[in-house]
Amino acid sequence: MAAPDRLAVSFLFSRECPSHEEGLALLRAAARDAGVDLDLTVVEVLTDAQAAELRFAGSPTYLIGARDPFASAAPEHAFQHDACRAYARPGRRIGPLPHHDDLVAALRAGRDRA
Repeated sequence: MAAPDRLAVSFLFSRECPSHEEGLALLRAAARDAGVDLDLTVVEVLTDAQAAELRFAGSPTYLIGARDPFASAAPEHAFQHDACRAYARPGRRIGPLPHHDDLVAALRAGRDRA
């Protein structure tokens, strides 16, 4: 459970996807800009069984208060430990990470729900 005034966030990743280090840096920058203190758990997803248990949608996945703010209605694939994630970006583009402003908004929404 998160400490008072801290938002529980899990960062799930696979080393098979090259954006995991940049994704963690993005999370920390977004938290700073959102004015949110993180109670951060970093989890490396190593097996397909673990991916299924965590409902891992690909690397990286951000769980804010145990919720995936970027989840689609249905996963595009079976849960696999080596899956890379695609995020909608401004201008109808797709990228390996969410846009900074979208992650800031998701963190603020998570804080407001907590």
